[in-house]
Amino acid sequence: MISVIIPAYNEENVIARCLDGILGGINHSDLEVIVVCNGCIDKTAEIAGQYGPPVKVISIQQPSKIAALNTGDTVATSFPRFYIDADVEISGDSIKKVAKQLENPGVLAAAPALSVNLSRSNWAVKSFYAVWTSLPYFSRGDMIGSGVYAVSEEGRRRFDTFPDIIADDAFVRLLFTREERKTVPECQFEIHAPATLNNLVKIKTRSRFGRTILHKQFPSFQQGQDTSFLSVFSVLAKKPFLLPAMAIYLYVQMQTKKNTLRKLASADFKTWERDESSRLPTSNIRGNDHG
Repeated sequence: MISVIIPAYNEENVIARCLDGILGGINHSDLEVIVVCNGCIDKTAEIAGQYGPPVKVISIQQPSKIAALNTGDTVATSFPRFYIDADVEISGDSIKKVAKQLENPGVLAAAPALSVNLSRSNWAVKSFYAVWTSLPYFSRGDMIGSGVYAVSEEGRRRFDTFPDIIADDAFVRLLFTREERKTVPECQFEIHAPATLNNLVKIKTRSRFGRTILHKQFPSFQQGQDTSFLSVFSVLAKKPFLLPAMAIYLYVQMQTKKNTLRKLASADFKTWERDESSRLPTSNIRGNDHG
């Protein structure tokens, strides 16, 4: 059996979209899906509860993704174990393919390849992602995380509970060497990009701030993410047509660095930058017909 843990904070617009994908193309008897609603004041729990087995819904009062992940781990019974953000889309077939990779000796963590849905994004957001998806960190398949990651039973033994940090995906990725983690290119998961540049800066500030705090708490971890200016300009040398997009990419990097320094100076560790433009309402909510 495969265990899937989905932390969800006020995700009524997207939780059905996420669950519909997971439950498609997979035998439900091979799956347990644990939705942990943390501090929700919307209909997330109600919508997820309509699905019935194999979906279990747990509600906790604390609005904390880390608390939700740790709560889900106490309930989950099986391996491999997937941790999936509620606002991403992934099929049951992709979950099976990733689980299959974790059966290989030495592979302890894995994830599908990332696909970015830019259908509702403006030109500036599209420009940023044109550069970002060309970086060696992305193209080499080093990016385990960013919404979906899975670990084998042996891999899960690398840590006890999730530490109280923002960057849980980076924390898990850096527990493993490049040889121990694998991106599975024959399957994908999809994230929905923000609509505007301001919203993009919000979520990228959260990501940079999370990585900064992670490396302050765990200084022995290697960065493991080659997004330096040198790597950026190496991309430009190979793809000179990205020059206009590079200006947008560098602007986002500078803004998120400035915002991160401001948050560190003010010791603002609680504000959670969130993009609502990528969380569009789901028109069709289905429930017990999934089983």
